[in-house]
Amino acid sequence: MRDLLGRIYTGVKGNIAVYNPDVRAGDSYGFIHISSGTEGNLNSITTGWMVSPTRYNGIVHPFFFIHWTSDGSRETGCFNLDCPGFVQIDRTIHLAASLSNVSIPYGPQFEIEVFIYKYDGDDGNWWVKYSDINVGYYPAEIFNNFTNPGIVGWGGATVAPNPPAGICPPLGSGIFPDGKYEHSCSIRLVQYLNNTGIRDLDDHSYEKIIDSPGYYNVRDPEYRVLQGYTFDFGGPGGDW
Repeated sequence: MRDLLGRIYTGVKGNIAVYNPDVRAGDSYGFIHISSGTEGNLNSITTGWMVSPTRYNGIVHPFFFIHWTSDGSRETGCFNLDCPGFVQIDRTIHLAASLSNVSIPYGPQFEIEVFIYKYDGDDGNWWVKYSDINVGYYPAEIFNNFTNPGIVGWGGATVAPNPPAGICPPLGSGIFPDGKYEHSCSIRLVQYLNNTGIRDLDDHSYEKIIDSPGYYNVRDPEYRVLQGYTFDFGGPGGDW
């Protein structure tokens, strides 16, 4: 889900429920992101959790991640500290750390609070915040079209295995959203930052993106007291 085009953003924020979908092949993500441009001119920063047995040597478990690119990942960008770019300031938060607290449908719920924002006081660098900790920043100069990003988004995504195996990995909790936030994966306190400050998502100012409705879905956000705008997403995936 993303906020509609035609605006300028300086940050995106959300509390993402952490799940461990049963990913046998491919990748599954829950994230927030901010971006500008398209295709080979895409500049973006993304953070959240990922389950990737390919990346993590067969381990099926959620890991915290950050990612950046300035050309749609054609030649620039990477996860975490896999390439130059991110300047880590706080060492108590480990990039690519295993997330020990994992939600269970109809059981205990755990989340990560993440925030990407531009701080004009240090030349417009882009900071990543985890809970109340400023983990570090991406220097403004590594991007080429990121002065006034026009897209922010919240949600999840999957990546099919390579080589293709006819599998769509599960997303979120692996359960279709049904409005029960303790059941499917949810993001609460959905907010963005612009020149007026931190703003709640408006009722009708967003676009839902569902690439494969037979495998995944997302529900419209609802405003809840103490929860802010909250929505749930996910699905079991399957064969194709």
